[in-house]
Amino acid sequence: MSADQALNVHCGYVLPAEAPRLLPVPDWADLTPSNLRHTLEAQVSLIVGDGLQLQAAAALYFRTVHTWFPIVSETCYNIQLSSARVQMATSPSDLSLLTLCMALVCKEPMEGELPLSTRSMYASLKAFVALLEAMGTNSLEILQGRLLLTIFEIGHAMYPAAYMSTAANVHTAISLGINAPCEDLRIRDRQKAEEAQQTWRGITITDRYVSLENGQAPSTYRGRPLDVMGDNRDTEDWAKVKVDSFTKLAHASQLLDQALVHVHVTQSHSLFDGVDAVQILKSLTWFLSTFENGDSNLHSLSDSALALCRSAMLETLEVGSHTYIPDNEYCIHTSLNILKSLVYEIARGAETSPSIEMATLSVFLPHCLYKAAMGDVSIFMG
Repeated sequence: MSADQALNVHCGYVLPAEAPRLLPVPDWADLTPSNLRHTLEAQVSLIVGDGLQLQAAAALYFRTVHTWFPIVSETCYNIQLSSARVQMATSPSDLSLLTLCMALVCKEPMEGELPLSTRSMYASLKAFVALLEAMGTNSLEILQGRLLLTIFEIGHAMYPAAYMSTAANVHTAISLGINAPCEDLRIRDRQKAEEAQQTWRGITITDRYVSLENGQAPSTYRGRPLDVMGDNRDTEDWAKVKVDSFTKLAHASQLLDQALVHVHVTQSHSLFDGVDAVQILKSLTWFLSTFENGDSNLHSLSDSALALCRSAMLETLEVGSHTYIPDNEYCIHTSLNILKSLVYEIARGAETSPSIEMATLSVFLPHCLYKAAMGDVSIFMG
């Protein structure tokens, strides 16, 4: 996670000045599946390495990014990797692309700068995705690679790239049919079907988060529903069941989506729906209570679902506290008081949170921290 991201501003890495020169343009005759497969395999060997180096790179990914964004099955990935090594001279293009994207998303800035090698790797992978797309190649592994590229863009505040990538991921997933309920997927292998479902969840989560960061209306408001399969229970029921962290994150993104629709309608139509706001805050409060009653080892500043809930609440409270509501100053004051309490809670968490390895932190954390910091400044100033 970059320092620029923590400040919630777009990254502006300075490129070295140089004289303009022509870039190589690929010849269509050279763009054959075998050539592309061979090139991607060579890139894996050059950038990631072979044998033990490849295993170490995969282990780093599954120890860090995978802990908060588990879209790639470690078991399925290792089986595919072993099978490809045994059965053929080169790995399939989609598996090589996924391997490279897994390596990319683990890379961090050095002294506040993104190394040229990392920028080049990112640009190359975007180009490979476009080439595979132009050749009509699509698969779950390619989609997972694309989604990890989007995570990299979010983590380095690459907007509007992240916003556009997310939209492309949605259509790519729909073309594969993985947006259907798990039992309706066209994938016979149960493990791969579950992996596809996790990938679709990841797409819905990123779609909502980039809408939040980019200040745009969420997808549901634009007429593209992104319901998360199997997570449509009432918010009050979450305190009664034990679910994994990614399922919680998916549900938190649904609540964020509702909050973003409310904020967008309020701001674009100058129409404040108090009943809707209260219902959203009630749902968020109920869901936040599940964290208090859950894992005692939870790090309050490193949990993605908790961060999205806080972002949703901050956005809802902020628009409520700044919207003129005739003859209803009580509602405005209540919003401000809850907002102050939430800001204090986040600040308190920052003071008491134990040290955490930076590589394991989610890209979905900075927004609520930034909004809380700005809210703290506003409270202090006024």
